[in-house]
Amino acid sequence: MSPLQTNLLNVGLYQLGWFSCVLGAAWGHPLAGAVLAGALVTVHLVLAVDRQAELRLLLVACLLGVAIDSLQQGIGLFTFRADPAWPLWLPAWVFVIWAQFSTLFHYALRWLAGRYHLAALFGLFGGPLAYWGGIRLGAASFGGNPSLTLAVLAVVWALVTPTLLWLSHTPFAAPGLYRLGKNPNDSSQPPADQVTP
Repeated sequence: MSPLQTNLLNVGLYQLGWFSCVLGAAWGHPLAGAVLAGALVTVHLVLAVDRQAELRLLLVACLLGVAIDSLQQGIGLFTFRADPAWPLWLPAWVFVIWAQFSTLFHYALRWLAGRYHLAALFGLFGGPLAYWGGIRLGAASFGGNPSLTLAVLAVVWALVTPTLLWLSHTPFAAPGLYRLGKNPNDSSQPPADQVTP
């Protein structure tokens, strides 16, 4: 796959997962939405060339994200729509949506590598917009002061995005590749002038 095709597939898997999580919660099927989104994360991992790097980042992003969202819900900035069938303090889809977000950094968001100020700006606007969208669709509700919630989200995501970017890109990190089609970096085929008839 070309880099453009890879990134388009990566974004497509992420967006499908995001809507599965949010609409599943909004429509009263949060666990089904989480399972579908989790299946899309699995597709990403199956296709990823460097699965270990993806799994490491996925785990860190989930731990960080769950801690952040637990704190924000705990202090009343917003409330995720409850799932009576789920025993934990946050719905299952919240865990999965953070895993979904982590899948972007070696792929569609790789262009941000080393550009931490730009990543902070991306998080400053993108984070609150994503939460606002989820709330408008019915997956969560604002606390008593929506303006304060959005302001806090902006600050949090201006820190979270460059942090995950830093964690995802070591000096030796390679661009994310999927196991579909011929690898453009595959040099196993001999040059044309060395192929015998």
